[in-house]
Amino acid sequence: MRLTRLELSGFKSFAKTTVLEFPTPIVAVVGPNGSGKSNTAEAVRWVLGEQSMKMLRGKRGEDLIWNGSSAVSRMGKASVTLVFDNHDRAIPAAFDEVSLSRKIFRDGSNEYAINGSPVRLKDVAELCARMGLGESKHNMIGQGEVDRILLAAPRARRDMLEEALGLRVYQIKKNEALRKLEATDANIRQVEGLLGEIAPHLKFLRAQARRMETREELAADLRAAHGAYFAREDRQIAAGEAALSAARSPLDAARRDLQGEIAAALREIADAEARTREDKADAGMPDRLHALQERRRTCERELGRLEGARDAAVSVPAQRSDTRVFRAGDAHRLYRDIRQFLDVVRGLAGEEDVGAAALRGRLMALVRDMERSLEYLAPDAAVQTSHLTPDLSGEFDRKIAALREDLAALGEEIGGMEEADRAARASARAAYEAIRGRENNLRTLRERERDTALALERLRFDEERLDQRREIFLRERRESGFEHEPLPSADDFSGLSQDDLRRRIERLRLKLEEIGGIDESVKKEYAETEARHDFLHKESADLTGASASLKTLIGELDARMKTDFQTGFRAIQKEFHEYFKIIFGGGSGRLVVVRHEAADGDGDEPAAGADAENARDEGIDIEVDLPRKRIKGLAMLSGGERALTAIALLFAIAAVNPPPFLVLDETDAALDEANSRRWSSLLVQLSRKTQLIVITHNRETMQCAGVLYGVTMGEDGVSRLLSLKLEDADAYASR
Repeated sequence: MRLTRLELSGFKSFAKTTVLEFPTPIVAVVGPNGSGKSNTAEAVRWVLGEQSMKMLRGKRGEDLIWNGSSAVSRMGKASVTLVFDNHDRAIPAAFDEVSLSRKIFRDGSNEYAINGSPVRLKDVAELCARMGLGESKHNMIGQGEVDRILLAAPRARRDMLEEALGLRVYQIKKNEALRKLEATDANIRQVEGLLGEIAPHLKFLRAQARRMETREELAADLRAAHGAYFAREDRQIAAGEAALSAARSPLDAARRDLQGEIAAALREIADAEARTREDKADAGMPDRLHALQERRRTCERELGRLEGARDAAVSVPAQRSDTRVFRAGDAHRLYRDIRQFLDVVRGLAGEEDVGAAALRGRLMALVRDMERSLEYLAPDAAVQTSHLTPDLSGEFDRKIAALREDLAALGEEIGGMEEADRAARASARAAYEAIRGRENNLRTLRERERDTALALERLRFDEERLDQRREIFLRERRESGFEHEPLPSADDFSGLSQDDLRRRIERLRLKLEEIGGIDESVKKEYAETEARHDFLHKESADLTGASASLKTLIGELDARMKTDFQTGFRAIQKEFHEYFKIIFGGGSGRLVVVRHEAADGDGDEPAAGADAENARDEGIDIEVDLPRKRIKGLAMLSGGERALTAIALLFAIAAVNPPPFLVLDETDAALDEANSRRWSSLLVQLSRKTQLIVITHNRETMQCAGVLYGVTMGEDGVSRLLSLKLEDADAYASR
């Protein structure tokens, strides 16, 4: 790795773009005071990340930008670029050339870039640390800083040596690890605090979630039981409906048939009764027959009376002494007795009594016959046939013959009428028997129809119960959430009866009621809280692991820095002693590791109030022994001696771990001619290990440079650059 060039634009007095090439190991920059030659060293310091305006001889960032003159207007920004040759890949970048740039604007904002890509200041500091260029800028010694190393505190010297030895990168890593460890510990405490806050709530939510899981399991069991129960109920109801429908169909048909037969029987009975009524249309036949019979009896009595009267008058001898004389008075008495008996009978018998009416009719007929007979009897005269005349006897015969003819006619008429009456009565009895048979059949049909109706009523009752069961089934299915869901075909509860299954459902419902309702958001909240708890727990474990890893890394870095520092310190200590003897022509110089509290009394004791950790830190002290002088402390050295001692230490550091380049800004100003010669020889020797950029007025220093840049400033206040290769100048002078 080698520094190839420095580009300045608008930086301080370099208003125009200026490029300094570094083709040789030693490049010298010369010029009169105030020409701006030291601005080149400050440009290098600034582009490497310097933040102190005091080190840049300014107060504000705007002071670094060309502020203008009467001839050249001021600029809005300043930029500086360092370019390195990286063919050896000493810089960890896959480029043969690496450029490091920095810009500043009037508003004070800064921009950093590596190979033109914007980066952070942190990235620049890390890159400089990897290149061996730390914050102490031990590779850049400015005006008046030659004894800065000597006057620094022991801990500052140690930091400078650590940077020179390339340990700064480890220190940056350690500091980064410490910051990460501190942040990790803070995060661990925060995570543990969050875990402590979440744990009680998570415990509550876990209990609620378990209750919800139990409830969900019970609900699933209840749902399965409901499904099986409803499927069975649906099948049973459907089977019952099918059975009732199958039972109703023949009963309905039988009832319709019976109702038809009953209607037909009723029609037949009505027809038979109608015919019977038609047969009874001659309802006066009994009365007429009775009247004829009464007439016949009357005629028979009349005939008997006439025959008796005739016989009594004709055939009874007069001499018979026992001849009874029938007087009219006797007949009248008999008539009165019969009328009295008739009145008694009329008073005893009711009008609706058919027998009494018939008796009364006969008595009335007898009374009429007696009245007609009394017409033939003389009042109070005895009937004596012996006194009848022949004409009277013929009259009897005619009447008797007429009566007999009437009786014969009446007999025939009565016989015919009685025969017709018997036939009518027989027909009526047959009709009544037929009607009674039909009525008995009707009663049988009606009983069968009633039995069928009762069976249908029982079926209707069963259907109503089945309808109620269906309604209950539908309501329970709706209330259970199965209204729109298909019923399962498989039965997972085949070992339980329907009643046992219903009891199981009731028990599951009671258990669900005991658990109570749980908000569905609890489960979501529990899942989120548990996920957060698991995340925090994992985060805590990761942070704990990271903390352990960081502590291990810090330990490894400490061990690495300690080992590398001890090795490098011994090498620098040796080189410092050698350079010290060369510079001072003898004597000795030693570097000693000391603790702050063990520092010598040269005024380099730690500041008051330093914390215990800094008090235990180790520092570097310098012990010198000048030849021919009894000087043991740095405070007793003159300015030139301090400069030479610092140069010896600087060269020793560069010899052990050469930096990419050294910038020496008038560090030889306090040297006399003899020491200047030693100085120039040391520069030549040191240039074999690192590049040297020397800003000087010393001729001896100029002579050892390969390229000489002259900086001038005109009336416009702009620094201009003139370059000269001294080897070309030697060739030109030898002509």
